[in-house]
Amino acid sequence: MKRMIQYLPAVLGTVLLLASCTVNPEMDAAMLNLENGYALEINGLVIYQFTDARCQLTFNADRAEFRVGDDKMSDHYILTCNKVPSAKGDVVVADLAWSAGATVQKRSSLSFQVEKVAEDGRIWLWDSRDGIAVIVYKP
Repeated sequence: MKRMIQYLPAVLGTVLLLASCTVNPEMDAAMLNLENGYALEINGLVIYQFTDARCQLTFNADRAEFRVGDDKMSDHYILTCNKVPSAKGDVVVADLAWSAGATVQKRSSLSFQVEKVAEDGRIWLWDSRDGIAVIVYKP
């Protein structure tokens, strides 16, 4: 009994740590059903949502890089993939950078799965491990 009490704090700490981990099994339905524009969402929080009239889009096939941002690129996100995603179910490893005020936030080696590809060239990507959803454009 004494030994059990001795290990109790470690066991409770481990249980609390595991319970605090967010598991995001699927992309947010609102994001997946976004009919117009482009967006970046992290753990259910929309970081950016751009309408077609308010954004600039660039795509570099050689670098498998997608850029989405406002006219001055002061608000933007950039996704650089190991290959160009093209079909639902494709998996790519990518680096993501986005503006956050005067700084740029970065995440590396994210694993995105293509959730949806629209006829207009938009691609919905989802990283379930990190809870990141992003919509990019490939002409």
